[in-house]
Amino acid sequence: MKNQSLLVLILFISPLHSLPAKSQKDQLIESAAQFQRWCKQRSYRHFRSKKQKPYNWSASTIRQLNDYQTTGSWRVNRQEREVFCQIRIGKKAKSMKMEIK
Repeated sequence: MKNQSLLVLILFISPLHSLPAKSQKDQLIESAAQFQRWCKQRSYRHFRSKKQKPYNWSASTIRQLNDYQTTGSWRVNRQEREVFCQIRIGKKAKSMKMEIK
């Protein structure tokens, strides 16, 4: 009986795993903390794509009217690189604006 229950449970859960995962870029930004993590990930990937190793992330995020704005910095090759990210609250992550100085 236990084996049948386990089999039914596995058959029920299996189709859920085959559902296509939502792209990270299609993810809605709903909180300042979520947006700050997104800005960190995107800027980190930017530097890694240029074969650089960013470290020491530091950032703050504020709400400015209907936007989230993150001002942060990475240390890259012993220099501080500033990052600025902005998004309209409730928009998809792919609509984020990012500037790196």
